[in-house]
Amino acid sequence: MNIKFRFADHTNKKEWNKIVEKNVQSEIYHSFEWGELLERTYNIKVFRLVAEVDNTIVGILPFVYFKNPIFGRKIISLPFSDIGGLLLLDEHHDLSHKFIKELVKTANKWNTNFIEFRLLQENAKDLSSLNFIIGHQAFTYRLDTTKPYKEIWRNYSKKIRHNIKKMKNMGLRIREAQSEYDLYLYYNIYLKRMKDFGTPPAPFSFWRNMWNIFHPKGRMKLIFTLLDDKEIAGFTALLFKQKLYFIYNVSLTEYWKYYGLNELLFDWYIKYACENQYELVDFGRTRKNTGVQRFKEKGWGTKRIPLNTYYLFLHDKVKNPLETALQTDNIYAKAWKTFIPTPITPLLGYLLRKNLGDV
Repeated sequence: MNIKFRFADHTNKKEWNKIVEKNVQSEIYHSFEWGELLERTYNIKVFRLVAEVDNTIVGILPFVYFKNPIFGRKIISLPFSDIGGLLLLDEHHDLSHKFIKELVKTANKWNTNFIEFRLLQENAKDLSSLNFIIGHQAFTYRLDTTKPYKEIWRNYSKKIRHNIKKMKNMGLRIREAQSEYDLYLYYNIYLKRMKDFGTPPAPFSFWRNMWNIFHPKGRMKLIFTLLDDKEIAGFTALLFKQKLYFIYNVSLTEYWKYYGLNELLFDWYIKYACENQYELVDFGRTRKNTGVQRFKEKGWGTKRIPLNTYYLFLHDKVKNPLETALQTDNIYAKAWKTFIPTPITPLLGYLLRKNLGDV
């Protein structure tokens, strides 16, 4: 058996996506198209390491290499994504250690400070034996949508059902985006919310590229909550392998008095998943001890799953300097909220993200 590791390119797109389709642990973030989205948006290179056995690709590992004079050199699988890591065909799972050692060899060659993986805890069992340590701990929440929608509705908490009914009675309704123009409406809401959070936003091109790559294939949806025909909240989602992924939900703070406006959006997607044979809805990566976590745990009937970052430090450091530097409750977030004018946040956000990864 001849085993070889190499970097793939766009000529291997079909073979790459075959591995993604076959592997039960794969997520939309492993797809070749998601890597293309990151490359087009941030003008960065997504490296695609593959394992070949007898000249046939049997495993894949996407990552991005960042080099910054302040925060150092790092490899992340994957930035701007909930989940990354490697995928191997079942019959070649025994290559996982060799695969990661090949990545470490590359990292040492590039004088990298550390490697970061973002993984569901249940899929990270092999990493401890390779000296990876747990870093930032978070969760995702997943809802089984193989059951009839009426049953799922009954399992919502009484408060969620009440809020949804109340919003409908008050005239709030859902509208699905029909054209790229709707992206501008969504982005304006998004910019305001990111300023509220004190977080550098993704550029508009991130959402436009997502629309252009995934929407023509029926794999992206954007919906709005409307009040008197005004868009007061928006919610993007992606569809992949019988999963519906929540990507980003934003709403205008001046309309928060309508307590169920976000529940209305969540419920629309859940009902859509049930009626279109999607097996689960992924509520997305969620930080611990946040309002978002409390919202997702308050009665949707989801299962909470640990989703952590894992680090391998290659030069005796034991901390990622970005892990706590730019959280929404610290001095950096407060300074961003106070001193950075909203019109220039897209450009600054783009530059920070391009050079540092997630911020």
